[in-house]
Formats: sequence, C-alpha cells, structure tokens
Amino acid sequence: MPTRSTENTDSHQGRAGLLEPVSLEAPPAPSEPAAGPPRQDGAAGAARPERERHELHDSHADCALLDAFFQATTAGLGVIDRDLRVVRLNQALADINGLPLEAHLGRTIPELLPEMGDAIVAPLRRVLQTGEAMTVEVTGRTRASDQPRAWIVNYAPVRSKDGHVVGVGTVVLDITERKQTENRLQEEGETLELLNKAGKLLAAELDLEKLVQAVTDAATRLSGAQFGAFFYNVTNAEGKSYTLYTISGVSRDHFSRFPMPRNTDVFAPTFNGESVVRLDDVTKDPRYGNNAPYQGMPKGHLPVVSYLAVPVISRSGSVIGGLFFGHPARGVFTERAERLVVGLAAQAAIAMDNAHLFRRAQHLIEALERSNKELDRFAYVASHDLKAPLRAIANLSQWIEDDLVDKATPETRQHMDLLRSRVVRLEALIDGILRYSRAGRVRDKPETVDVRKLLDEVLALLTIPPGASIEIAAGMPALFTERVPLEQVFMNLIGNALKYTDRPDARVEVRGRDLGDLWEFSVKDNGPGIAPQFHQKVWEIFQTLNPRDNIEGTGIGLSIVQKIVLSKGGRAWVESEKGAGATFYFTWPRTESDAASSVR
Repeated sequence: MPTRSTENTDSHQGRAGLLEPVSLEAPPAPSEPAAGPPRQDGAAGAARPERERHELHDSHADCALLDAFFQATTAGLGVIDRDLRVVRLNQALADINGLPLEAHLGRTIPELLPEMGDAIVAPLRRVLQTGEAMTVEVTGRTRASDQPRAWIVNYAPVRSKDGHVVGVGTVVLDITERKQTENRLQEEGETLELLNKAGKLLAAELDLEKLVQAVTDAATRLSGAQFGAFFYNVTNAEGKSYTLYTISGVSRDHFSRFPMPRNTDVFAPTFNGESVVRLDDVTKDPRYGNNAPYQGMPKGHLPVVSYLAVPVISRSGSVIGGLFFGHPARGVFTERAERLVVGLAAQAAIAMDNAHLFRRAQHLIEALERSNKELDRFAYVASHDLKAPLRAIANLSQWIEDDLVDKATPETRQHMDLLRSRVVRLEALIDGILRYSRAGRVRDKPETVDVRKLLDEVLALLTIPPGASIEIAAGMPALFTERVPLEQVFMNLIGNALKYTDRPDARVEVRGRDLGDLWEFSVKDNGPGIAPQFHQKVWEIFQTLNPRDNIEGTGIGLSIVQKIVLSKGGRAWVESEKGAGATFYFTWPRTESDAASSVR
C-alpha cells in the first residue's frame, strides 16, 4: 500500500519514555505461536533474545498504573519485540487493526496486516538497528476498514536496563478525517483559484474564440472530466449561422472526423436549453442509442460512460450552445461538479453576450468609418463640382448684364442681382454642408485653451454692427481641449445672436458656470426671442425662423453647434420666450483625453 513517511530522530526521542518500562506484563502467549524468522545460531546468540524477552515481561511495582493508562488512552499503543512479534497492545490499536486483542499476541506484523506489512516492517527494523525514534505517515487498509485510511505512527526504541534496544514501542493516531479535510480544503482552494482566474478572464476577454476556449478548459478541470467540448453558434457579418466547437483534455483530432452533434434524444435537452443532463452511465439511459445512423456513439469515438451536459443560455433566453463532458469511468460527475459548471456556464453566457455585442459594435464602427470616408469624398466632390457651375452662372449673369448695357430695364438688373445673390447663397450652403459633414469627426490634439483669449479672437473675426455691444463675463476658465471646435461653437452662437437680434442696440452676453467635470456656457441676446414650440426646430439642419430674403442664412450654423457639442459628450439647448430675447446654452468637458481626440 502507498506510504508517506515523515522521519524525526530527535524531537520524538522523548516519546520513548512512555513505552520505555521494560516490565510491562504481557498476557501469556498462545499455545501454538506462529512461526517467525529464524534467530541467531549458537548458545550465546540464543541466550540473548531469551533474556531480552524476559526483560520485556518483567514486573515493576507501578505496572498496574501503567497498564491502566496503556488501556485507557484513545491512541493505539503497542510493543513489538526484535522478532517483530506483538508482545503488548491496547484495545485502541486492536480496534484499528480489526482483530481481537488476544489474537495479536505473539504474532508478527506481516501475519496480522499482510497488505500493510512492508510499510510497517521497514521503520520497525530501522529503529531496532539505529536505536533512534522516527515518525511515519502510513496509508492503507486494515481488517477494520474497507476504504484506505491514514495514520501517524511514532516508533520509539524500548531499551533494557543496560541500554540495549529490546523492542519498539508504537503510538498510532488515526488522521484519516484530518487528511480528508486537508484534501477537501486543498481541492476547494484550487477550485476557487480556478474560478477566480476564469472570472477575471471572462470579465476581460472580448475575443469570442479565446473566451470559449478558456471556458471549455476551466469547466473541464472543474468537472473532473477526461475531455470537454463546447458547441456554440455564431453569425458572421453576412448573417449566416455556423456551429463551431472547442475541445479540452484531448486532441482536436479525436473529433475532427465526426460530424457535428445532432439534436438526438440525449443531446436535445442541452441544445434546446431545457435542462442539465448528468448521467453516471450514459449507455444505460433510455434515451441513448435511439437515433440513426449510429444508434449510440459512432465507431472510433472516445469512450464515454459518465456524461454531463450543461446548456449555455444568453440573457435574452436564446441558447448560445452547450458544454459537454465525458469520462470512461462510471459515476465521475458529482452534484458539486454540476453546480460548478452550471455557475461557470452562467458567467460564460454573459461574457459571450458581451463578446457578441463587442463584435457587432466593431462591425458597426467599421461600417461607420467607411461611411464617413465616403461622406468626406462625396462632400469634397460635391462642393468642387457644384461650385464650378455656380461660378460660371454668376459670371454669365454679369456678362449678360454688361452686354445689355442700355437695353436692360431696371427690373432686368434687379433680377440679375437676385440671381447672383442666389448663387452666393448656394455657395454658402455648399460650404455649410461641407463644414457640417466634418463637424465633430476630424480631431486635433487637445491643448490648454484660455477661453477668454479665445473669445477675444472670435470677436476679432466677426463683423460687429455699430451700436451693438458684447459683454464677456469674468472668470472664464482654461480648458484642456481642442481649440478649433470650441471656436466654431462660439463663433456660430455669437454670430447668430448679432445677426438675428435685428435692432441697433443689440446686446450679447457671454457667461460661464463651473459644473465640476463640465463647464456650462451661455450666449444671451436681446432679440425678438423664440417661441417654445420652435426650441427644437432651430437645431435642425437647414431650418431658419426668418425668411432668407430678410436675413441671409443657411440654417446650418446651429446644427453644426449641436453636432460638435454632442461629439464632446455635452448637450446644447435654448431658453427663450417670444419677445424676450434668447439664451443658448452648451456644456463642454473641463479636460479632454488624447484618446478621445484621435482622428475618426
């Protein structure tokens, strides 16, 4: 039987004292003692063992007290002579060995415990030879146990009065439960470590193939299966569905020559997401072997007796796939293994949902990038191809007017001016569309922007009508952001305020308010105001509330403002009443990361 030994020739030396008295009186030996190994030849050789045996049986006055202790202790105690025969033991040791106490006396260890003789005899001989105590951990079966048990056995030399080793005293402690507890704790520790690693991986991994392989590997180890497989469905970019699989515990070659599993009676509960299937012997299950053409496992398939299958179900309730485990031995998969795999399958379902969403998002991002590039090309081509004929129209109208000279009536000249103004408006509209298509997408590196200085630069670029005033409140911040988009927003809002106030004493106020991670800016005018029903409409592209012949505009400026602000994670809105002026608000991040400012 397997034996693990822990030897100690110093720290256990003191224990010999417990068994050191050589006068422990033994009951009489059986009338027919069992044959033992031959002793030394010659009169002197024969006399010494005989003397040693007498010394082991001599009486002391305190024999009764020692014998009472010997029999009362719960540890197994025994004394073995140099012939490896038992000369004394207590009831506890007799119970451990599974034999009556009297049946031990005078018999050798190999006779009493044939399955464990070698494990016990070796340390006995060593103590007899060296005279040094030792401790050994022994595992095996005795007549009292059907299952293997574990003991700590202390072997100590028993000496005669003149110091000769005349026998060995043994102290036997059953540590089976302790070992089982240690094994369970070790197993639980390994399981927790594996679950922890799997959990971290499931939370972080977005590559579907790597994720599924990791789940299969972890579940195979947790279940104790010889091999595990995960069959799952995926949909490609064209919308076609495929069944893929991963293998753990064995080479993929074991499965590559077989077709994908079908919805047979055994597999159906898993693929339909109905229940977990755990079988001690799948071949004995009534569902096994009912489906053609194999009527069970195909020829050459890995032998499967123990069977465990767990469906993997997404948050939406759809079946993503199934985890399948097999082992050639019977009854391998326990309730605990089932619970662990079911828990892992639930985590895997969430992780796979996330991986699917990530993959879908990647496809959408790629499609959006392609669309943006196409839009850029279209906007450039459209602006170039449309502006050329517009300039030709403007030139032709001027030439026609020059050719007519005196023949043109005032009405004709007015029409020509109107034609050229429409050409200018159309060119502005084309430029506005180009700016709108690029707003919020083309990014620069963020930098520290002093908003007060930036507003001064904006005002320098605008044409401010005589009599109009612009007030910029104190306390404007310094932001770490892109300069050009913020400049565009302020230029559009302040320019609109000046344009649509439509009064000689136009007044515009620009203010800022600290909101922590954001700053809120406002541009207020004293114009005619905007009725509440139009507060959303003003942000729509090409929308203006005034006839274009009264106030020239494209209806794109506020759309650009909103698009830029939204791209920064902020929002834009207006507060106004008819006849009471309007205040346009927007929020802007205090700090913008480099990653958010990459070209998209």
